[in-house]
This record gives sequence, C-alpha cells and structure tokens, in this order.
Amino acid sequence: MSKVAIVTGSSRGIGKSIAHYLAKNGFTVVVNSKNQNDASKVAKELQENFKIKSVGIAADIRNQNDVQKLINQTIEQFHQIDVLVNNAGVLIVKSLQETTEKEWNYAIDTNLKGTYLCSKEVLPFMLSKRSGCIININSGAGKSGFADLSAYCASKFGVIGITQSLAKEVDPYGITVISVCPGAVATDMQKQFMSEEEYEHRKQYMISPENVAQITLEAVDGKYENGSAVDVH
Repeated sequence: MSKVAIVTGSSRGIGKSIAHYLAKNGFTVVVNSKNQNDASKVAKELQENFKIKSVGIAADIRNQNDVQKLINQTIEQFHQIDVLVNNAGVLIVKSLQETTEKEWNYAIDTNLKGTYLCSKEVLPFMLSKRSGCIININSGAGKSGFADLSAYCASKFGVIGITQSLAKEVDPYGITVISVCPGAVATDMQKQFMSEEEYEHRKQYMISPENVAQITLEAVDGKYENGSAVDVH
C-alpha cells in the first residue's frame, strides 16, 4: 500500500502545492482545511489528476477534538499515517503594541499549538511502526525577528523548538522531524505585507510554493538531518 500523508491547511497556497507533490509521487493524501468543501475539492483534484487515493477532512487544528477527529478518520480509512505535514498557519502583521490578546492567541494557537496537537496525535501510530516523518512548515521568521511580526515570529521560533526537541525524543524509533523554513513565498498570505500592485511586481522574485513543496518532499525522503531547520531560498 502507498504511504499515507496528512497535510494540514492544504486547500490553498503552500499546503496545496505540497499535497500535489506528494500525490504526484504516489502518496495517499489527506487534505485538511477548516472548510469541508474546500478540502473535498482539492482531494477530488488529486484523485483525478494523479489517480491516487485522497480524502478531504475538515478540522480546526487549534481544537484538540477536531485534531483527534482528523487523525481517527485517517486511520479508519487508510489504517496508517506515514507523514504529517504541519502546514496550517496564520499571519498577524501588526506592531507588538497594536497586537490584541485575541490576535496573539490566534497566531500562537494556530501556528504553535496546532503543531503540538497534530504531532501528539499521530505519534502513537508512528511509534508503533517505528517509522514516520513529521514536517513542520516554518519560515525565515522562525529564525530572525521582523518588525510588525512579533506574534508570527514568536510562534515560528517556537516551532523550531518543538522540531528540535521532538526529533531527539523520537530519533531512537526511526521517526524524523524536520522544519522547512522558506523566505517570502508567492501566496495570498504575502499580500498582507503589501499592496496588490507591489505584490504583482515582486511576485516573480519570491519563492514559489512548488519550490517549498520540493524541499518538503526531499525532507520526507530523508535528505536532511533529523531535527534540522532547512532554509528555502
């Protein structure tokens, strides 16, 4: 049977590109979004374009019950989980002083707590098989601080910590945990930084989602050292 991969936040942007790359390489892909229609639409595309098994499962990765549902439904349908890509993320572009507590919690809960919850729920299945791979889609903002991105940077610095710590915990069991850290990627999220005109002008100089997907696939294939944070330029 083909390997089974869950990609959170994969109805658009980087996550959708990763889902496509995995499907192209024969993976069974679980597409996740908070919106069931969006998730199902991408899953149908993968089935039709790559002739693989795929299903869309709606879940808010900030919520433990939703995450448990995502993992349990995957196991019920495919009986295994070989790869988890923690991709779902949000961006708050505000100075620290202007960032509300609600916005701060939204960024931390999605980017950091979501990574924790999803990783924790898949680990029992990977540990029982003594194999598996967890890829955390991070950012250059997980390594360097930027003005007006305090909540985002804090969450992404935290993901580096989870990656390094968990890699040490699970390395004896044949499980790898890698952080993928792209710079500016040409997605809708980048539009929060600039005007539409500026985005269209600069888009050609940004990293493509496909480039991030390619590095992710290389990480799944074991190209990088366990616990590493791989830059994407």
